[in-house]
Order: sequence, then structure tokens, then C-alpha cells
Amino acid sequence: MAKLDYLQYKLHEMELGQKERDEEFAEKFTKFEGSIENIQWAITRHDQDAGHNLTALQAHSRKILAQQIACANHEKMRMEISQLTQKLNLSIGSYSMLSTRAFSVNSTYSSVPSRLRGSFKSCKEAPANVSGVYWIQLSGNSFTFEAFCEQNTFGGGWLVIQYRYDGSLDFYRNWTEYQQGFGNTSKEFWIGLERLYQLTSQGSYELLVELKAFNGSYRYAHYDEFQIGSESEQYPLKKLGTYSGTASDALIRHAGKKFTTKDRNNESGSNTAVQYEGAWWYSSGSDSNLNGKYKNTDDSKSMFWSKGRTNIQGWAFSKLMIRKI
Repeated sequence: MAKLDYLQYKLHEMELGQKERDEEFAEKFTKFEGSIENIQWAITRHDQDAGHNLTALQAHSRKILAQQIACANHEKMRMEISQLTQKLNLSIGSYSMLSTRAFSVNSTYSSVPSRLRGSFKSCKEAPANVSGVYWIQLSGNSFTFEAFCEQNTFGGGWLVIQYRYDGSLDFYRNWTEYQQGFGNTSKEFWIGLERLYQLTSQGSYELLVELKAFNGSYRYAHYDEFQIGSESEQYPLKKLGTYSGTASDALIRHAGKKFTTKDRNNESGSNTAVQYEGAWWYSSGSDSNLNGKYKNTDDSKSMFWSKGRTNIQGWAFSKLMIRKI
């Protein structure tokens, strides 16, 4: 009997131990399930965050793409407007040769902001002492164009028609290019013979030529009257007034002469434009060649200015300007 009681006691003890182990296992399993749930929640949250970040990245990428497309469209539209304006200018009356390119000047004034608001009949009406690019409209029914107005030299009011200072622009060009003009508002340029004709045929103008040597010395030549003829006349140097200045009178020889380029010889003899690699109002030779090669040499192909050709050393800087009288 005692043996049976002992066995029952041991069996009960074993049942209690098993129950404790079951409870312990159940508690651990519950914790394990909680850990799994936490991991699943973390994974879900990570996926949500990643999805949100991906969505934000996609939205940002679309925004950048839209901005790039808008910029490209803006540039394309600007170019198309410029081309359309040129075609329009080329199709109307006596302005058929005027291009709408923007021409400016100058390393000296590169830091001066452009003044493109409003328009003026001449550079004399532009703000005093503020050199820069302005809209010019000669009359109410004429086209506006951009011009660089020099306001700090000889009383200001000068409209720049040619500017060279570093040789970055090739001036050995054909008739059409000299007729329409070339260059841009921030570098070297030539305004164009047709535009120059339109300007000087609508009033009285004076001419100022500024020159600087490679050693820094400065010279100028002033003429109290200046006008060129029309395309049908081959843009001759029609009027040239009295000279004054510190440079020689190296333009008087060219008064009355027609303009010549490498592909349009308007001289009586051989083509000086080809010989001197420039374009000018040549006279079977030349006392000036400011559209010649930019070079620091004593050479007939250089940008020289010398009455009687006593010195054909190239200049480092040339600026031709006209002002309405």
C-alpha cells in the first residue's frame, strides 16, 4: 500500500513538472509570436517608408524632367522667335537686310547690366553715364533693335557700330555677312551695312573712332559728319566731315568709295579685301583696315589705321561709334 502511495506521489509530481514546463513553453511561445509580429510590423513599416520614399523620388524626378523640358521648350521658343523675327525683318520694305541679332560691346563694360526696358530713338536719349545695351527704335513704324550705347566717352550718346578687343571673332567674311551684321551683345561685332545705312539716312550723324595699341597707348579720330549710301549704291562712304583727333586722318582717302568684301569687289582694280584679308571702303589700297586680322604685327593684313600707310602696326582695340547730331 505504501508503495502505491509513493507511485501516485511521483506521478503527481511529474504532472506538476510537466504543467510548469508547458506553461513556461506557452509563455515563451507567446513572446516569440509577439516578436514575430513586431518583426512583421517593422517589415511592413519599412516597405511603407520605402514606397513613400520611392514615390517622393519619382515625383521629384518628374518635376526635374518637367523643368528640363520647360527650359528646352523655352530655349527652342526663343530661337524660333529670333528666327521668325529675322525672317519678318528680311521681308519688309527697306528693312529687308536688317537682322535682329543682338549686338553689344566690350570687355570693358562686360560687368554693366543690359538696359532693355523701353526703347529710345537714339543713344542720346538713353540714361546718361550708363553704358550698356538698349532698345533703339528710329521711328514709330520702324523695328526696334538692340544696340550698345556708349555713355562715358566724349559726352556719351554714341551708338557702337564696330567693336574689337581680343580677336575672338573672325572679321574676314563675305558680303552678305557684312550687309546683315555679325557678332553678339557680349563680344566683338559688326552692326551691319544695311542697319548703318538706315541709321545714317534718317538724320545727321558724326563718327568717332577709338584705338588702343598693344602697349596701352590711346588715339582717337573724330569726323563731324558721317553717312553711307544704300545697297543699290554698294554702301559707299557717302559723307565724311572734318577730321579732328590724335590719330591720323586715315579715312579721308576712302571718302566716296564703295564697300568691298572678299566676294564683292567694288574697286576699279584688284580686290584689296582679299589682299588685306578684311572688308572696308577700299580705294585701290587702304590707309585703314580696321576689319582686318587681329594681330600684333606691322602687316597690311592687320587692323591698321595710318594716313599714307606710314605705320601699319595692328591695333589691339578698335571701336567705331556714331552719334546723332
